[in-house]
This record gives sequence, structure tokens and C-alpha cells, in this order.
Amino acid sequence: MVTETYSGMVQGIEGVMITIQADISEGLPVFNMVGLLSGEVREAKERVRTAFKNIGLKLPPKRISVNLAPADIKKRGTGFDLGIAVALLMAMGLLPDEEISEYFFLGELALDGTISRVRGTLPILYEAVKAGFKRFVIPEENIMEAELLSGIEVYSFRNLSGLYTFFSGDLSAAEKDEEPRIFIPDGSVNRETVKDNMPDFSQIRGQQLAKRALMIAAAGFHHIFLEGPPGVGKSMLARATAGILPGMSREEIIETTMVYSVKGLLDGDRHWIGARPYRNPGHAVTRIGLFGGGADPKPGEISLAHHGVLFLDEFTEYRKDILEMLRLPLEDHRIMIVRSERTVTYPADFLLIAASNPCPCGYYPDRERCRCSRNQILSFQSRLSGPILDRMDLFVRCDSMDYKTFTGEGDSVSSRRIREKVMEAWERQKSRSEGRRVYFNGRMDSQDIGRYCRLNKEGERVLERAFDRCRLTGRSCSRILKVARTIADLDGSDNITQDHLTEAILFRQSAAEGR
Repeated sequence: MVTETYSGMVQGIEGVMITIQADISEGLPVFNMVGLLSGEVREAKERVRTAFKNIGLKLPPKRISVNLAPADIKKRGTGFDLGIAVALLMAMGLLPDEEISEYFFLGELALDGTISRVRGTLPILYEAVKAGFKRFVIPEENIMEAELLSGIEVYSFRNLSGLYTFFSGDLSAAEKDEEPRIFIPDGSVNRETVKDNMPDFSQIRGQQLAKRALMIAAAGFHHIFLEGPPGVGKSMLARATAGILPGMSREEIIETTMVYSVKGLLDGDRHWIGARPYRNPGHAVTRIGLFGGGADPKPGEISLAHHGVLFLDEFTEYRKDILEMLRLPLEDHRIMIVRSERTVTYPADFLLIAASNPCPCGYYPDRERCRCSRNQILSFQSRLSGPILDRMDLFVRCDSMDYKTFTGEGDSVSSRRIREKVMEAWERQKSRSEGRRVYFNGRMDSQDIGRYCRLNKEGERVLERAFDRCRLTGRSCSRILKVARTIADLDGSDNITQDHLTEAILFRQSAAEGR
């Protein structure tokens, strides 16, 4: 008799449903597993066999066959162990078929029968819920990931023996520490607005132009480039920007937490990602570390920054091939990892803040302090190609401040006040998006620009002059219009005025004049 249980695995950040079939028949003693299996899945038979022995059970000396379907999908991961064990217990006649068919099983087995945590639990459960499953058996260490879902029952056991005694009905034989933990999530989460360690805008001295640009960037999710000498506060401004982004929606929390679950960054103290991520990889990061991939593909830093901020400090120090690879995710807001056996896609919709010194010593154009030659400056700035700079929306020069500004009380406008203005701009964009999930001005396509970024005749003349004077491309012109639309939203205006357009052009003009 063939028995079936259900389990799953991850491809990208999406769950894939897998049916586990087991059959025990007469024949020479052999344990076969089929279904296009990776090495760690094939090793499951030894983990299951030894776990059975150590909880007092023994596989019969017969022909044992286990199939993981569908057979045309490469099975990866260790989460099938529990489903395989339960399917075999059913095939041995030790567990009832009818009741167990309603459950979804996910977990790795240790040799002593302990049920261990599995990477990527949330996306697997999320897909299983969409497939109609209501009852889940998962490792105790993963149980809180299910808190983001609703309308389900979650069971966790410390050991395979506890699972066996529970489903066999012999509860009297179960020890206290083998009793299941039953959890019924309601889908509610605590939405953190900002992480505690982020600086407040009111603590940052000076840099009013940069603060204004960062507010615009946050309001429309526009990519921004900060340039200036060392020590003027570029890094602090970038970190503070994460504090002016409004909190995430439930859908954004689930999607971001899926990325961290697949990466294996959720633990006992961190069950979900409630605040918008802030990622700051150093310029020594590898291509796989930033974009994801590897033999067993995992998300990279740009995906870990999904729905949050990616800060690339010392932008010119990154390898040129890495900078050029940023082009596609900056446009498509996703990263695709292509392998001979499969292709996985990770989300990468982030707000990029890039920062750089203007020259090797950092003080150009202050010739009293800058000791770089003209050739050194040109060579340094040429590390950033035109196509990369063309994909940035705002450019800001952060200048040194005087002593009076440095020792002053700082800006009275707090991150909380700025966040409220950003939220108002978000609400205007959301109401204009007609129910679409992506509504930021920075993500508008050409059709949206033609619809929402219309200019009057005077505005057309201003943009035409800027197009010729700044030698704009079609892409940079479109980005000016999107930034102008965001500035209008911050002002609560339905129309883009000449002032809104002029400010957007000024934030673009430094790209043409300064480099």
C-alpha cells in the first residue's frame, strides 16, 4: 500500500509543494529513494533509519521505496525528513492514514530523533496555506515564523517519538517534554517603525540640502547619491533615512521575512522583520554576497534590503563589475540567478543611497586641502560609469560645516516629523495608484509618467532648457519628472509647478556639473 504525506522546499523565496510517497513490499531488504534528489535529500534515509532505531522503532527488512513528486523538480534541503518518517510509519501500519493526510510536515531529523529547524520555513508554509492546508507540523524553532499567517493550526514536537505517540493515540506513553506545542496564529504582528539604534535627523548638524533631498528620496523611493569630504555626516544621514520611512504593511513584512527566512537569518529572538531593513555591506563584499547566488543559491544584500535602505558607502571603491551589475536590479527591482539546472528570482526593491568622496584624498574642489592631481581626480571619478549615474535620481553635495554649525543645537525637525510628511506623500501616491501594489513615484513607468507628470507650457520650456544645458538623456529626464511629482506630493499639490520642476532639476544638475 502506498502512503502519502506532504512537505515542501524553497525555490528563490517561493515555496514548492512536494508529495512524499512511501511503499513497503516483499523483497530483498533495500531502502530506495527516487525523485531527482540532491545529496542532502538522499542522505535522509540514513537520518530517518537511525532516528527510528533511537526512539525504539525498526524498519522492516523489506523492500522500502520512497518517491518525492513531482519527479521533474530537483529536490533540495533537509526539510523532507519528517514527512518521509511519517509516510514510513503509515506504511508500517503504525499511524492512521486518514487523519494524517490533513497535515503538512516540515522538519529535519537528527540521529537521536530530535526535530531540527529548517531554513525557508515561512515561504513554504505560505505556499501551503494557499494550497489549502490548515494543519502543520514544523520544528519548534520555526514555530514563530508561522505567526505571520492566520487560519491555521501549528504543531511542534521536540522529538520524533513525541510525534509518534501523539498521532498513534498512545498519549499515556508520552513523556512531558514530548507533548506537542500547539499554536494558533492570528496573523497579527508588531510593526516596528524604526530600529532603536538609528540616529534622529534632529541630531545631525547642518546639511539642510541633503536632509531635504533624503526626505524627497524617502517620499518617492528615489535613489540618491551623496558626495562630499570625509567626516561631514554622509553615513549618519544614510542611517537616519531608515528612520523616516513609514512602517511596513503586513504584506511587506511577510515578503521581507521570507527573504530572511530563506537566508537563515531568523532565530529564537527574531521571528519576523517588523522594521524596514537597513543594509550597509562594505566595499569588500563579493558579487555573490551582494547579489546572491552560490552553489546552493541564497539571497544577497540587495534582497536583504528589500522594502528598505541599501547604503553603499565609498561607492567608487566597489569593484567595477559589481557596480555595473547594479544596473538591472535598479531598473527591475529583482535579481535573477541563472543556473544550468534552475533559475531563481529574489526581490530587490530597495532605496539605494550611495556615498562617495569626490577624489582620492576626499577634499576636492577645496584646492587648499586637496592634494590630488587633475588626472587622479578624473581617474577616481571615472570609476562610476554614465549608465550607473544615470540611474540615480538625486545628487547632493555635502560640504564641510563651520564650528558654529557643528556646536549648535542642530535641526529642530525630528525624524518623526519628517516621517509624517513622508507618510502623507505615500498616501497621495497610493490613492493615485488605483489599487496597484507598487505605487511609489520612483517606480513609475513611461505610461504613468505621461499620465501623472504632465507639465504646463512654462514647465515644458524649463525642462527643454535643462535638457540641452545639462545634456540629459531620456532616462534622466524621466527621473526629473518623477522627482518633481514627489516634491509636488510633499507640498500636497495635484499639479507639478515650475518650483517643483526647478528643484528636481537642481538636484540633477550637480550630476552634469560636478562630474
